[in-house]
Amino acid sequence: MIIQQLDTEMIEWLNGMNLEHKQHEAMQLLTVCEDQWPHQAMISIGEVIAVSPNQLRLALWQGTQTSMNMSKTGKATLIAVHGHQLLHIRLEVSMLPEIKGAVHPRDRFEAHVVHIRVDHAPYAEITSGITFQLKDELEAITRWKETIEELRK
Repeated sequence: MIIQQLDTEMIEWLNGMNLEHKQHEAMQLLTVCEDQWPHQAMISIGEVIAVSPNQLRLALWQGTQTSMNMSKTGKATLIAVHGHQLLHIRLEVSMLPEIKGAVHPRDRFEAHVVHIRVDHAPYAEITSGITFQLKDELEAITRWKETIEELRK
């Protein structure tokens, strides 16, 4: 099934709030390298925010392969498991200006949702996506909150 925008539940999940309760959830961010091979990166719930049903903002570590790929191609796919569904969110991206004096300097991107492919099987239920355990919960969640606030600018 193909849908054109994020639903209310996805927007709430990616609203940048209650990060303590979402801290174990991660997504994959797929791009394409110059050699035309796929490149996969992890992105946490504290590095992406839904601005509207058709718009996300992403914060990536500066100078990463993913950031360079997105800058060159203007495209990415966000893979997320939410609501017992596997979501392939195709994005057209453009780099946002650097924030002078940012607490956590990041390459920030505006991402327009092109469309979302929703995968689910009638005979099985997806129970989880990629999860992880933070080594320093307080430090990471504090950094995420500050990063999300900078994405709102």
